Amino acid sequence: MQTPISETTEEPVPAEGRRDRKRRELRERVYEVARELFQSRGFESTTVEQIAEAADIAPATFFNHFQSKRAVLAMMTSEVVSYVGALADAHLSGDGPIGDQLVGLATDAGAQIAENRGVARDVVRDFVRTNARPDDTTPYLGRIHEPVAAMIERGQARGEIRSDEDARFLAEMVVGALNAAITHWLSDPDYPIAERLPRAAQFVWEAIREDTN
Repeated sequence: MQTPISETTEEPVPAEGRRDRKRRELRERVYEVARELFQSRGFESTTVEQIAEAADIAPATFFNHFQSKRAVLAMMTSEVVSYVGALADAHLSGDGPIGDQLVGLATDAGAQIAENRGVARDVVRDFVRTNARPDDTTPYLGRIHEPVAAMIERGQARGEIRSDEDARFLAEMVVGALNAAITHWLSDPDYPIAERLPRAAQFVWEAIREDTN
């Protein structure tokens, strides 16, 4: 008599060992210290030695966790891309008025950029440097194109947004307007991004909305 084959079950995830936990915690501490120094001093002005001193480790220990300080910045860049995507999903996936969703996204993003002005500029520049092609928009803004296009399609179906142009083209115009504000901010440290980004969103909303007059 054959033994019945039991149902397949997921393998249990092994518990994190003490050594692995300590290594992870140290890496997280180094990362947070580096983030704070990039914020206060700027990426270019921060050295590995300064990060190591602030984290109370030897410089060699830093290199056990990160290949270079640019590797730390790359990790921050990845977090920014994920954050932008989550922000877009949160603001643009509801059933509220389209104009409010769009301006709300730009207001939230502008406030976050202004609050983290120094390190945010370094992160965006690094992303552009490593990922952009000559004909690209600011790369991380590409993450919001699909949510914007979906939002516009809903707005067109509800009669809120003009239907003489297709949703993807209008989404390109929306992202392009936001990109223009980001580009000005990258080139001018005093550019009032917290005010101009939502203003750009309001401007482009007026251009794509359905004229009810």
